[in-house]
Amino acid sequence: MIRRLIVFSVVSANLGYPALPYPVLSMLYGDRVPLTLPNFAAFVLIDTLGGVVLALVAYLAMRVGRIGVTRSVTLSVALLWAAYWLITICLGRSTDIHNGLIVIFLDGVAAFITWVSLIVLIKLQRPSEA
Repeated sequence: MIRRLIVFSVVSANLGYPALPYPVLSMLYGDRVPLTLPNFAAFVLIDTLGGVVLALVAYLAMRVGRIGVTRSVTLSVALLWAAYWLITICLGRSTDIHNGLIVIFLDGVAAFITWVSLIVLIKLQRPSEA
């Protein structure tokens, strides 16, 4: 179960994040996020690691909370997204409110795409258990 969850999470994270925010951020902030192959590779690498973390948190939630895979994935995506942005805001890394809100919105859309694609992959794999 954990191996499939890791594979599905990595695929979903790479569908959600490099596919949407990277090109949009590159268009909005071309000088800070240039659309280059090394930057794309960095997005894929980081999102692959993020997918592994997402899978591990979801698996832990399933085991500790004794909840189903769909609920654990939903909880994990929401908690990881909120934790990341709360830490970022508390550390004061966001100086411009308008640009910060745009980035948070795009990241929220990417998290939603990740969540939907992960739920779909899980339900396609096990329609009766998800």
